Amino acid sequence: MDRYKLKDLMDATKEEVGKEIVEKLLPAVVQEAGNFLFDKGVGMLACEMVGSVVPVANNVLLSYKQHRLERNVLNALKIVQRRQTELENRMSNLFENNPLYTRQITEALLDNIVDEIQEKLVEYNVNGYINLLKSDHTNIDLGLMFFKTMSQLNDLDIRILKVYSNLKTDGESIVSICNELDLELNQIQFIKEKLERFGLLQSRHEEMNENNLDAIVKYLEKVKKENRKKNPDDVKVPSLKRVSGTDSYRITSLGRHYLTLIG
Repeated sequence: MDRYKLKDLMDATKEEVGKEIVEKLLPAVVQEAGNFLFDKGVGMLACEMVGSVVPVANNVLLSYKQHRLERNVLNALKIVQRRQTELENRMSNLFENNPLYTRQITEALLDNIVDEIQEKLVEYNVNGYINLLKSDHTNIDLGLMFFKTMSQLNDLDIRILKVYSNLKTDGESIVSICNELDLELNQIQFIKEKLERFGLLQSRHEEMNENNLDAIVKYLEKVKKENRKKNPDDVKVPSLKRVSGTDSYRITSLGRHYLTLIG
């Protein structure tokens, strides 16, 4: 397949991207990424990513924010370049058959990364973006929900979530994270509760309470049914699980899905 420099593709899509504006506002990106070699389909995606960030760059007044913006866009382009082989065929089909989906999740990605302080979060967002593009299920609402959730998480949140998954490739634990960052266990508890609010972790206390409540409701329904009979049978009182003083958590299917997307 033919290969193109990003600069050449920017020239070819001058009206859409605004080549001169990009070169003025994002000089570091043009200098470092302009000679990236892309297959045409993925190159068009890279151009769209750069073009989407121009309105944001135009409003950047502080130099440290300008540098952060350039760094994040450049890191995003590097990740796309590394994974372009797995993306190429898919991108050609998406640009032709579902350009709205591509544009909207590209905008959602840029919204998340243009002002992101933590570089690891840029990588997570771009990986999620690429995996959403690769998926056969192009549901824009689910895609936007992913980016909305990611915009409210930080690297520590993700590390805690990974502890509860089977993806512990780095051998981290709650204790090791606390020791590394000098955190108290009650501070970690706030993070667990935050992840629970996003549906990424589930409290075992909540799960047990729901199971106990369900058992009680079924018991009362059976009692009511038997009381209608002339000779009612005894209804066995359900065995309820005792909720311990210390809460514990488990990862949800949504939490595993998000870790798969960003991995």
